[in-house]
Amino acid sequence: MAYWADLPVPRADERYAPARRLEAVRNVLNATGGASVYEIAERLEVSVRTALRYLKALEASGAPLYEELDGKLKIWRLMASARQQTITLTTSQMVSLAMSRRVFDFLAGTGFKEDLDDVFERLESTLRRSDFVAARNLDRKIYDVNEAPHRYEGRIEHVNDIVTALIKENRLRVTYARAGGGESSFLLDPYTLLVYKKGLYLVGYSHRHGSLRTFSLDAFRDVDWLSGESFEYPAEYHPSQVAEGAFGLIKGEPCHVQIRFERQVARYVKRRIWHPSQRIVELEDGALELHMDVLGFLEIRSWVLSFGDKAEVLGPEGLREVVREELARALARYSKST
Repeated sequence: MAYWADLPVPRADERYAPARRLEAVRNVLNATGGASVYEIAERLEVSVRTALRYLKALEASGAPLYEELDGKLKIWRLMASARQQTITLTTSQMVSLAMSRRVFDFLAGTGFKEDLDDVFERLESTLRRSDFVAARNLDRKIYDVNEAPHRYEGRIEHVNDIVTALIKENRLRVTYARAGGGESSFLLDPYTLLVYKKGLYLVGYSHRHGSLRTFSLDAFRDVDWLSGESFEYPAEYHPSQVAEGAFGLIKGEPCHVQIRFERQVARYVKRRIWHPSQRIVELEDGALELHMDVLGFLEIRSWVLSFGDKAEVLGPEGLREVVREELARALARYSKST
């Protein structure tokens, strides 16, 4: 136990408490069949002196360690009886895992990101020596640029309550900010935690609205898990029905949408799947027309506007009119003298 006093005091932002570091050291020894203090220091990204302290603390905790000399280098090993099977991954599997880790960087502040980083750190410590070398620096070789991610600082407690209620099929009492101002508090049966445009949404049955609704995590002001207050998860429900037919998440009246895209953006448009119903008609001048049958066009408006003068709504007239009005208001603003 005396060795614990020698361990560096972890900072508030440090990922591992001492016990977790010792587990990582044990994983390294188990995966490699034995490692020098220099290799342990490299894997855990600590100084050689700190790595030696971890080894001594692990030995003091009762781990069956012994030392062998390999030339002039001292190798620390676990007794064969204490070793466990190591994880073997192909290069493509390691790259796939690294990619998934980067994709979810936007979850920082929810607890999910920290837990995911923890999983990867544990995984790396169990890799065999050759696999570890191949996996080194993957966090820099695979990187995701998050476009305007949501801010989730201080949301860990809310997310914990939501996830616990989801798993246990318990109700939540939520306080939600209304779009027109003010707040409302109501019971919610949580069905799905949904990821959309790198934001979190909760789908569930709202007892206030008497129907299935989708709520943005951003607008929750308070979330209380009602322990023991269970509900029956509906057998006929599937999250795919939440956005089915819509262009995004927000549904409306069914309509046929027709948009002309100029030649400069045609290649970009036709190389993506914007909606399951889409049909593309290529025109002789290099432009194209995109046809879709959707439920509501609210989210199409901002999408079309993002193309500037390279897109024109041909129908329906309602969508064409709201785009025309918004462009007119924008032009009026830019026409004012500063």
